Amino acid sequence: AGSKSKTKNAKEEIQVAKSPAEFFAENQAIAGFDNMGKSLYTTLRELVENSLDACESVNVLPDIAVFVEELTMEQFNKERGVSVGGSSAGKRSSGAGADDNDGSSAANDKSSAAASK
Repeated sequence: AGSKSKTKNAKEEIQVAKSPAEFFAENQAIAGFDNMGKSLYTTLRELVENSLDACESVNVLPDIAVFVEELTMEQFNKERGVSVGGSSAGKRSSGAGADDNDGSSAANDKSSAAASK
């Protein structure tokens, strides 16, 4: 009798739809991102597979080269253009411009670009 009630309750459960991003964020091992080494391998494999598929779809022979270089956190931040440990005044001024929605920053960028031409 107990197993019948479990079966009945299972049929009454409500299923919740999740986006693929939500599913794989909760189940990183399924996607191959449960540790750093596996994450690197999975990312590179996907990059190469997608490149090969793209070449195949347009009938072009692939010419793919992959270089992997280990970076320190300082090198990584420099590559992404993130300054860490810089002056706080510089951070405030760049942040203030990003928060202003009056377009004055964009207008200044356009005028300086026009002046340089």
